[in-house]
Amino acid sequence: MSRLVVHDDAAHRLGGAVPSPAAAFLLAVIALPALFWLVMLKRTTIYTAPEEWLMTNVVEVVHRWVETNLPPLEIAIVGISALGSGWFVALAFAALGLLALARGRRDLALLLALGTLCFPMEWALKYFTSAEAINPVALVSAMLNVNDIGLDDIADFPAGHALRATVLYGIAAFCVARLAHDHRQGQIAYGVAAILIGAISATRVYLGAHYPMDVVGGWIAGASLLAILVAIHVPARRRAGARARACREGCPTAASGRRPAAGACRSQAARGLIAARLHRPRGHPLRPPNVRRGWLPRGGGGRGAGNDRGAHSLGGDPADGGLEGRPIGG
Repeated sequence: MSRLVVHDDAAHRLGGAVPSPAAAFLLAVIALPALFWLVMLKRTTIYTAPEEWLMTNVVEVVHRWVETNLPPLEIAIVGISALGSGWFVALAFAALGLLALARGRRDLALLLALGTLCFPMEWALKYFTSAEAINPVALVSAMLNVNDIGLDDIADFPAGHALRATVLYGIAAFCVARLAHDHRQGQIAYGVAAILIGAISATRVYLGAHYPMDVVGGWIAGASLLAILVAIHVPARRRAGARARACREGCPTAASGRRPAAGACRSQAARGLIAARLHRPRGHPLRPPNVRRGWLPRGGGGRGAGNDRGAHSLGGDPADGGLEGRPIGG
């Protein structure tokens, strides 16, 4: 973690393990229709025969044996399940967002804030897929866990722990990949996130809170939201990075380490030309004959930027009081 980039220049730089927006968009295109058909299936059947057999003959037997013979393991499983609870996920989003703001990473703080959309997404899916009608009062009470009755007690689909864990730990791993120079750091973060999501989801099936179909629905819903956020975030950061690099290359204010305001590069270049015209020796031409008229750098440089006749030359010999070698706007 000591190699993670947290300085200002990293705000517009993408790490090595960041997925491409095309891959994220493709995942969203696949996940959203799959979620739709799974919702339709859940509205017609509460569970399937294989799921009922698994819960009755395998999960229940294992649960009774662990509860009787390995009480510490039972406590650990309940603790792992709590890592996907609504209160823990909300506090984790808040803590990570404040940490990103403290490090000057408003882009990642905004991404973490958008990750909280997993909550209304879960509420809407539970409301529309519940076998029994849910009135708004009961829904709000379940959100706040009034009388120890939560959302999972009034509607099974999707598994809220699986959905919230997918979004929270997926975004956290993506942020690590954004900050890391090395592919391996991002890949390790993705691996840890996948293990946490799988473990939290497995505990919900083990505790008898959800059928496997509910967990799969939580994964698909969380993955679709995560893919949409990544598909939007990555191109936006690339465009911001391109603008920042162009302004640094062509703007003296950016080169000095200060963040330039909009239009600062062109205005400084224009002020430099005006200053050169006012302070040139009498009778000395502003432009040598071999410099084309109308040259003015735009952002990362215009016509003639980067050569001897452009960004650093206004003609004349320094020994004769000319402006050769004097940078524009300097």
